[in-house]
Amino acid sequence: MKISFKDCGAVASITITSTIFEFRKHSRVVDTTLFLVPSVISSRHGTFILKTVISGKNRDALRAYRTVLREAAR
Repeated sequence: MKISFKDCGAVASITITSTIFEFRKHSRVVDTTLFLVPSVISSRHGTFILKTVISGKNRDALRAYRTVLREAAR
């Protein structure tokens, strides 16, 4: 699972990339993040390589990034 954070001024984005073999973990990380930080939005695409982009205001994206890292380490 690869996680990257990109700051674009007022809006920031988090990109989570993983393979089909990590589908359950990928889904758990994204769902938990969206549940704990409701002010961000996500878009998901891919079949064998899953890619999810979570974006929102900078402060909300940083909070989501910390949540993603904590959940991915579980």
